[in-house]
Amino acid sequence: MAIIIFFPVETPVYASNFSEKGFNKEEVFKRKQLFYLINVNQPNKRRMPPIKIKQTTLIKFLPGIQINRLTPYKKRSKAYSRHLPYTLELNPDYSISIRETHCLRCRKRLVKNGSNRRIVYLDKWNGKRIYRIRRKRCPRCGEIRPDYSKLVPKYCNYYKNYKSRARQHYMEGLMPPQIQRVFRIDFGITISKSTLVRWINELEEPLRTTLRDTPVPSSGYWGYDEIHMKVAGKKRYTIDTVDLTTRFVPVARITQHMGRNIGREVLSEGRKRATLKIKGIVKDCSTNLGGLFKTQKYKNVKLQNCITHVKWIMSRHVRAYVGIPSGSPKPLPKEWNWLLQRVYNVIDSKNETDIYINLEILRYSINQLNQRRIKRLIKAFRQLEKWMPKLLAHQRDSFLARTNNLLESFHKKYTYYPSFKKHMMTERGAQRILDYRVFKNNFERFPEYILYYELKRKRWRASLPEMKGDRIFCGQGNHYGSMIRKLNRWFSTYQEVWNEYFAIT
Repeated sequence: MAIIIFFPVETPVYASNFSEKGFNKEEVFKRKQLFYLINVNQPNKRRMPPIKIKQTTLIKFLPGIQINRLTPYKKRSKAYSRHLPYTLELNPDYSISIRETHCLRCRKRLVKNGSNRRIVYLDKWNGKRIYRIRRKRCPRCGEIRPDYSKLVPKYCNYYKNYKSRARQHYMEGLMPPQIQRVFRIDFGITISKSTLVRWINELEEPLRTTLRDTPVPSSGYWGYDEIHMKVAGKKRYTIDTVDLTTRFVPVARITQHMGRNIGREVLSEGRKRATLKIKGIVKDCSTNLGGLFKTQKYKNVKLQNCITHVKWIMSRHVRAYVGIPSGSPKPLPKEWNWLLQRVYNVIDSKNETDIYINLEILRYSINQLNQRRIKRLIKAFRQLEKWMPKLLAHQRDSFLARTNNLLESFHKKYTYYPSFKKHMMTERGAQRILDYRVFKNNFERFPEYILYYELKRKRWRASLPEMKGDRIFCGQGNHYGSMIRKLNRWFSTYQEVWNEYFAIT
């Protein structure tokens, strides 16, 4: 940046009135240079100011000079004319120009500033088009930068719908190389893999924010499970939940560890700042949550061990007793099916009386066996005794499921991505896959659930004339109305993300 400076008008500059007294060597050298510039070719002629010179630094000003008023730097910034409603014109020769002739900010006349070529891939098999963008510049505000997003997204040559289609394909389970082949076959264009990855990654933060902060319909009875996976060769875990009644996914997270603290964080995020309640949880038989459900916050949560997992663990003990290795696909010999069936009778008991009877039958059967591996059966029996309250919880609360099979089926949606379980390179990439799949599941279930509540309210209104005397029944209308308003508010947050990043226009 150069600053134009002037000598004072009332102080003429002569080559003869220069004195070296009172100046250091550097200032003397600068003054000699200055007088040389003034008197070159005409050493004997007097020159009167103003004489323009360039001061290239703000340090060590020559004494006795003044600086003229400068335009502030912000007014000359390139961003000064952005976000103004300039009108674009598409000419017959496929050139795009700005219709306005004067700056919308300072009203100065605009001047031409050259042009550049822009290649645009249009939507729906309209092919490739080459446009000529004719730029304009304001002498004071700088180059005019209008919004070209209606024609093509910023920093991109492809129409907006290509982005939306790529994200929807990724949401359905296709990886970028597969999406690339889909575009080549369906539209006859080749989009680079890095471009597809950039489009997909743009939703990382919006999706994470939406899923973290937006509640979903919940009955309070959740399934809780983990997926063991590898990310960049290191062991990681997917901790996910699902509502066993509404089938919405409250939370799904990639974590480095399992345990009580991680479990508390995941469940706290799933509750959406205490908006949702947890009444019961169905989980496998793992003890990685420690004493979390004995704390003040979670002590009223009912726990149910998945019956399928319990049977699988007990069958391993019986197979080990018979002498079959745990990893062997060899079936259990028929002569020992009676022992496995008695273990299953305890697990499948329909009430508390049956479970005690079958438990005593199993105890007597184990005492009659005397072999070297009898310790495995004793261990299995003690585990069943310890799990009795968690095996009977679904009988005492009909809303609590017997198994966690619904959540296990949700795991298939995540592992549908071929690289999810063992070949992911970053935790962010694995979390992005979870967020895409969770968003898809919740977004598709919202309209169905809203319609379900609207039908319930219609049936309530139809029955209202017959139940006028029942105050409790008449007051249910407020519940339906409040619930529908909540659902519409939560669904609108999902719709905003969909319309901005996924919708095809």
